[in-house]
Amino acid sequence: MSTLYLGYDPGGNGNHGVAAIDGRQAWCDTMPTAKLAIDWFLQRCGDREPTALGIDTLTLWSTGPAGWRPADRALRATYPTVRNSIAAPNLLYGAMPINGIAVALELRKAFPKLRITETHPKVLYYALTGLAYNFAHHRDQMVQKLLDWGALDHCEVKKDHEWDALLSAYAARQWATEKWQIDLHQLPASAEETLIPAHGTEACYAWPTEVPQAPEHPRAPHMPRQDRELNAPRRHVDWESAVEILNRAGHADAAKQIAEYRSTNNTKWGWDGRLKKTNLACWTLVFRPAAPAG
Repeated sequence: MSTLYLGYDPGGNGNHGVAAIDGRQAWCDTMPTAKLAIDWFLQRCGDREPTALGIDTLTLWSTGPAGWRPADRALRATYPTVRNSIAAPNLLYGAMPINGIAVALELRKAFPKLRITETHPKVLYYALTGLAYNFAHHRDQMVQKLLDWGALDHCEVKKDHEWDALLSAYAARQWATEKWQIDLHQLPASAEETLIPAHGTEACYAWPTEVPQAPEHPRAPHMPRQDRELNAPRRHVDWESAVEILNRAGHADAAKQIAEYRSTNNTKWGWDGRLKKTNLACWTLVFRPAAPAG
């Protein structure tokens, strides 16, 4: 009997991506809530014990400025083209860290030996291909790449959250089978931070290639860099440019939110305020771009 690997992408209400890999077979789906995502995993596993779970959430926390972790700093420095996909943890939208840890806790309770690896599908896709993540425009190519990497039979992948979950399950398999041996959580902490396992037990952050330790983010005294970006002069961006920026950075859901937004007067007025209220990390990406690397 082959080994079972799971993947989860906590995308918020209606967008919880779930996936499983069993030998050459793969399954994925989108669930309305974290509870139903857990039920999907338990039903898929049945009486079998899954080996590993890949999950797009913070499995390690930092007490340092803006919550930046060694892994975040290293990935931003190594992949400057997609560095804006790595937001300060303190600014992340709640569905990702809250639902992600909730599902991890429940699955660890059901399967005490379950190994867990953190994933970052958008940056991982760039690391594996050198291409920016754009599921909306390149779904067929991205699905085929993933099936080829995993030597998987056909699997219907309808949404980006399902693709992210399937890539997370693939990452879990690569880690458990020791094909990927880099653990970004092993990067050393800075003097001003403590690293804390997010759900009380250790997880890893499996990565396919070596990622050098990065220097700390430069910042003014007592002000994290992210705060400086929020307080910096805001550049003018129209809504169409914002959609393009977010799609290019791999935030298709936020881009769709802007594209479909209408005020009570059936106009686009207020789209930026709505984005800031619902997804501060993406608003920051659009209006407070990070300084060039180097």
